[in-house]
Amino acid sequence: MGAVTDSRFEFRGDLSKTPLPEVLQTVHHYRVPGVLVVRRGDAEKKIYLWNGDVIFATSSDREESLGNVLLRSGALTKEQFDASVRRLVEARAAEETRRHGEVLVDMGLLTKETLVASVTRQVRDLLYSVFDWEEGAVTFAVGRFRTDEIIQLEIPTRQAIVAGVKSVRDARRLISLLGPSWTVFDPCYNPSEIGDVVLDAAEIRLLRHVDGTKTLRELVHLGPADAGHNAKLLYAFFVLKLITRRDVTSRTTVKKIHWSTSGGGYAPPS
Repeated sequence: MGAVTDSRFEFRGDLSKTPLPEVLQTVHHYRVPGVLVVRRGDAEKKIYLWNGDVIFATSSDREESLGNVLLRSGALTKEQFDASVRRLVEARAAEETRRHGEVLVDMGLLTKETLVASVTRQVRDLLYSVFDWEEGAVTFAVGRFRTDEIIQLEIPTRQAIVAGVKSVRDARRLISLLGPSWTVFDPCYNPSEIGDVVLDAAEIRLLRHVDGTKTLRELVHLGPADAGHNAKLLYAFFVLKLITRRDVTSRTTVKKIHWSTSGGGYAPPS
């Protein structure tokens, strides 16, 4: 994942070398609480982890704030949004700690139930958006942390890894990490160990197809969707160490698989 700085109890990494799913899996392996900070240019996103779960995520981009998300979705009008921002500014000027969601509830623009649902969607979207980053600096600061967020989620990290990988728009780089088309995988999991991953029946069938005899080329045609989607699932299984890759260093005939991860499916090998 990167280097560990003992004096500051930090992991450091680079997404161009270690994709986010693998970073999260490493953090989950040690089950330590902390904050994962990912930076790319001026953008910074933070993922808060506790007891093996993702409990919150934030972004430095105001367009990804709760108010702006609700405004774009039509849940708030521009007038309602502006009025809520004025109240939020007034509260902060009076040195009151208020969250935008609280203000929206006080104004009757959201119920407590819709606030929880909205924050949940916002946090999931923030989390999954980082899976599309192919470069960026990563720091994981180990230790307890304070957050003034009233609403905290409990998204199992391994479940988040599968969902995040499936959400990646262009997964060619991730898929390339599985190896060439003739790569063979072995299963290396106990059925009792995958409950927190939350796979559906079709995804479990694909996992069970990994038996030490089928190649990657064969497996991507045995999943629940097109070859690109199925390959993303296999990558997620690989990251979670549900399957392991056999070392195959040579083959007489080399054929490449051309992936389409935007709905186009599978193109014949060249």
